[in-house]
Amino acid sequence: MGGLLLFRFILVITVPVLFQTSTTHVVVSAKWNATGTMRQLWATPVLEYDGLFSEDQLALFTADIKQTYADFLIERSDPARRRAIKQSLTHSSTATDKDRLNEEFYNYQGRNPIPHHTLETVWQAFVFACNKYVTESGLPPLDYQRETAEGGSLEWTKGGVPRRGRQYCWGSVQNDGVHHDTHTHQGSALAGTIYMSVPDDGGALFLVDPRGPMPPFQWSYRIAPKQGNMVIFPATLPHGVHSTAGTEPRVSISCNHPGDWQKFTNSRTIFQENTWTHEMMSREDVKAARKVATDKK
Repeated sequence: MGGLLLFRFILVITVPVLFQTSTTHVVVSAKWNATGTMRQLWATPVLEYDGLFSEDQLALFTADIKQTYADFLIERSDPARRRAIKQSLTHSSTATDKDRLNEEFYNYQGRNPIPHHTLETVWQAFVFACNKYVTESGLPPLDYQRETAEGGSLEWTKGGVPRRGRQYCWGSVQNDGVHHDTHTHQGSALAGTIYMSVPDDGGALFLVDPRGPMPPFQWSYRIAPKQGNMVIFPATLPHGVHSTAGTEPRVSISCNHPGDWQKFTNSRTIFQENTWTHEMMSREDVKAARKVATDKK
């Protein structure tokens, strides 16, 4: 978890009082307190959740995703049916870029989504995990209200759970060098991925240090995909997926939780704060301590 420890020491001092006469200064010494505060700033909680689904459920989800992907490839191979790619707002690809397949398959699912029962089941688990995320990280509850054009609030809920909006969940199939370049999910609070089927050479998820690319923060954190594992992180955190080299596909479903990350955390968020106070030594205490040390010699 990337973070920065900031040490701040605040001296609360009662200064010695000086009484001035025409010839001398009389010093009245007093004790005072020192207060220290240590804050942990800019941390990035990342949640991993394993075992939410059985192997049988994962196999059913995988079959639905693969079938949708097969239908997508048939449409893509037909020049008369192939749709022009809608470029991402956060990154772009060339005509021969392996990342392009991700964008095309995502756009295809806007018209031909994965079967409802699979998406809805995964969505319920994702929302459950998001609630655990904010609980375990100590963050305030997720706020997924957005303002309407008229200035009011529109809340996507159904039975107390955010409704799965259009393309809030989508499948991904990667093999033969397909990868996903660094990107973010703007307009969402949290993002997550659950792995349905993973080959031995499945590409790792990488999370980029949000403090910037300059040393010493230029490293990314990698999470190897594991069947049944779900990973959740802030949607504004730059991330991507390394390529899967072999022919066996890496199959997953990703989700976006509606809301604004700034609604419940921002660059000023303090994830933990500890404060302590201790008494400082007066001049007389220092003299007495020195005398004791000298007498022991």
